[in-house]
Amino acid sequence: MSEHWDPAFEGLLKEILPRLAERGEVGPDISLKAVGLDSLAMVEVLMTVENTYGISIPDDDLEPEVFTSPATLWALVDRFRKSQAAA
Repeated sequence: MSEHWDPAFEGLLKEILPRLAERGEVGPDISLKAVGLDSLAMVEVLMTVENTYGISIPDDDLEPEVFTSPATLWALVDRFRKSQAAA
């Protein structure tokens, strides 16, 4: 597990992307597309992340680059977690 995200994040990625789970540990720079992230899985990841962390990510923040790797996705999730915790 990366020191930058919690186990729930890694677990939800592995659940939605079985090829990622087969790899074992989730590295920050693994290509999500290479492990099966397609448009349907992208929606499922987004909904699961929002439900898990109690956040709502506006469409304007959902650039394709966000879904490049676990690290890029976590950066967005963490930003919204922190901003909503501060509110």
